[in-house]
Amino acid sequence: MTEEKRREILKRNVRRFGRGVRRARIGYLRWQNVHIPESVVLILIALVIGVSTGMAAAALKQLVRLLNRLVLTGVRIGQPDFRLLLWPLAGIFLTGIYQRYVVRGTVARGTRIIRQDLDAGRYRLSPFTVFNPVLGCSVTIGTGSTGGTEGPTALSGAAIGSVVGRFFGLSRAWLRLLVGIGAGAGIAAIFKSPVGGVLFTLEVLQMEMTTLPVLALIIACLLASSTAYLLSDFTFDIFFDRTLPFDPHMLGWVSLLGVFCGLYSVYYTYTKSRAIRFFTSIRDPWLASAVTGGAMSVCVFMFPLLFGEGFDVITALVNGVDISFTETWVLAGHSGFFWMIAGILAVMLLKGALVAASYCGGGVAGDFVPTFFAGALTGYLFAILCDAAFGTHLPAWFFALTGMGAVMAGTLHAPLMSIFILCETTDTFGYIFPYLIAVAISYATVKLITPGSWYGETGHDDLMALISSRKTPSLRADAVGRADAVTPRSRRIRTSGKTPPDRK
Repeated sequence: MTEEKRREILKRNVRRFGRGVRRARIGYLRWQNVHIPESVVLILIALVIGVSTGMAAAALKQLVRLLNRLVLTGVRIGQPDFRLLLWPLAGIFLTGIYQRYVVRGTVARGTRIIRQDLDAGRYRLSPFTVFNPVLGCSVTIGTGSTGGTEGPTALSGAAIGSVVGRFFGLSRAWLRLLVGIGAGAGIAAIFKSPVGGVLFTLEVLQMEMTTLPVLALIIACLLASSTAYLLSDFTFDIFFDRTLPFDPHMLGWVSLLGVFCGLYSVYYTYTKSRAIRFFTSIRDPWLASAVTGGAMSVCVFMFPLLFGEGFDVITALVNGVDISFTETWVLAGHSGFFWMIAGILAVMLLKGALVAASYCGGGVAGDFVPTFFAGALTGYLFAILCDAAFGTHLPAWFFALTGMGAVMAGTLHAPLMSIFILCETTDTFGYIFPYLIAVAISYATVKLITPGSWYGETGHDDLMALISSRKTPSLRADAVGRADAVTPRSRRIRTSGKTPPDRK
């Protein structure tokens, strides 16, 4: 049998298999429409999305850990190791090649892509988008680039929602909702934070949902978080073992921390946006990979604390474990308070620009986790500076913990999501009151200094945009009455409809 005939037989068998799958799907849908209530179908869809997204998040975490171990084998942080100059650059080049020649597109900025697809009405995402962000991010972060894994997981979850919705033959309106539900499940899975995932969809993506889709979103986020938690041996990325009660006398210092984190959030956002503008202005993709990868490699080589997501550093800071910020080849041999402050400031000043480099020149990464890292350093720096200046003896671990949520809220403009992700990721709901104070003041500080700013990946200020939305009722009683009087019946919100209206 010739090779050409074998290929023809293979093609014929593939087509026959495809026709069989399509017939089976059509037969199942007909049976489903007759025998299964729509509410049960929705629960089944949410279950499939949640479990699948949780598995994708767990796979990404495992791939990143595997590559991190391989890359750091034999590396001694306290001494110059030129392998740290190679790996981040190689990772960004490899990911750039993968996007240009395999994906033939970009999966670099997950939240931005999801928001653009929703605005443009592109609800039929490719099945390959389920895998492409996971593979690209695992190489980028696994080889040492400083960034997060949540954006790619959200994009993968959005694609899972779209694929599952098309399999069940749902309408465009429901496909749009399932894209948002899958994205929220991705955030819930990567942080193991179901409420955080729900708020990502409602607060950051600003999905307009009635009761039934919100219930599906909650189910998907719960299952995604639980699946990821199960597949990670029932562990969180940030291990926190302190159970000390909060001292109310520290509320004043917590308020000052909120201001401090707000000021740093303004700087972080500014440097990141300027770096994005610079890196994206480079038209040649090979040059862009060389510039971003080279900058990443040099900075990681000089300050190895910037390697990867940085969960080891965060865990040490919030548990009161001492870290040597001068154990790098740049600051090696120097000790003392001044050099420790210099090491912390250097990492904080570089973090925003390097996050932009991780996904603007070929890499694939997210920017939620880096705000946790930067917030932990900001809170820690605030505590030790207050101790040195005023002799306050503030618990540095607590201020590092609180700073994580404050900087996330100030940079992402999503205070509600930030509070719950912090509480759920660290299992510290007992500290929610000081978190609330620090987050609120940080966010208010950012809005006072830069009132026109917003989270760049979505193109809108999440909380303020919700308040100013045309579909949000006015708070004034007379305006509400007039709005009710002139609003056509067909445009009023109905909670009993089976299919939500598509967003115009």
